Amino acid sequence: MDRFIKTSIGALIMVNVAMFVMFHLLVALCGDSAALWFGISVPNMFPWIWTPLTYMFSHDSAWDLIFGMLWLYFFSRVFMEIGTERQLLFSYLLGGLGGAMAYIMAGLCGIMSGSLLLGSSAAALGIITCAAFRAPRMRLVLLFFGAVEFRWIASVAVGLSMLSFASGNIGGGIAHVGGVIGGVLSWIIIRRQSRFRFVKPKTFKSSEKSLDELLDKVKRSGYSSLSAEERRKLLEFSKKL
Repeated sequence: MDRFIKTSIGALIMVNVAMFVMFHLLVALCGDSAALWFGISVPNMFPWIWTPLTYMFSHDSAWDLIFGMLWLYFFSRVFMEIGTERQLLFSYLLGGLGGAMAYIMAGLCGIMSGSLLLGSSAAALGIITCAAFRAPRMRLVLLFFGAVEFRWIASVAVGLSMLSFASGNIGGGIAHVGGVIGGVLSWIIIRRQSRFRFVKPKTFKSSEKSLDELLDKVKRSGYSSLSAEERRKLLEFSKKL
């Protein structure tokens, strides 16, 4: 439990819970208008210019919080098999900001209006998408289904998030699309960093080749196919990011 509290996963969950309590206290004290201090409402988001950040940690109901945190916990644990805590936070924030930007642009273009964007789903989709691109063939053992490649699990998760369009929640669906785009961008940035950052010139070629071989093996056969020594090397590469 102590280890969990110290990780980025624990930090993200605790921030979400704290923001949920603060959100509902302020709404109870100041009325429903206080919700605008946390969520994004287009075109009336100003002067609340911080809401593209706070919305991804805020939830309107206890059910949304519980479901969102279970979703976040499961996929964050998967992400940590192939990434670092810093990369996890980066993917969460970039997914959330991608969702915010997509929502704001859609609102300013008149695609939807009169809604308030709250929730961590776009940020969680950033984590899911980044992990799916980094290790698409990583296998997870699921109850009733057995070993399933993560790319299919991620595809189902993204597909479910798009049901927001079918339910009439256009703003939420657009934010989810932005979250996926943010996840792709985080994967591109992390991938570039893993090749070029903190690598000495004289060892660059050999280090890059070794990392590429490990990532290719994960893509082909899943993380479980790596030996103990290969997992140690992959972890060392990740810590350099």
